Amino acid sequence: MPFGVVQEMPGVTEAEYRLVERNLGPDRPPGLLAHVSGPAEDGWRIVNIWRSPEDFRRFQTERLARAAGLAAREDGFDPGKAASFRSFTVTGDELPFP
Repeated sequence: MPFGVVQEMPGVTEAEYRLVERNLGPDRPPGLLAHVSGPAEDGWRIVNIWRSPEDFRRFQTERLARAAGLAAREDGFDPGKAASFRSFTVTGDELPFP
């Protein structure tokens, strides 16, 4: 069943988001159906739709944590901002995915 995650990251800038994104690599993570990101009122917002909660958790532990750690070594990135996002999930048969 599709699994949605909304990440609200107060204080995160586009430059900080791009530092992490660059360290994630160019290939699409397995199970990611859709990715949307952009500025929010007080930071950055990311909306992802995953094939399953397990796909998201795998990405989070195997790739996202590593990418944030690599970005933290670069000037101008505060890993505490990305680590403190609020996450909301949405699941259900009403989503238009197989």
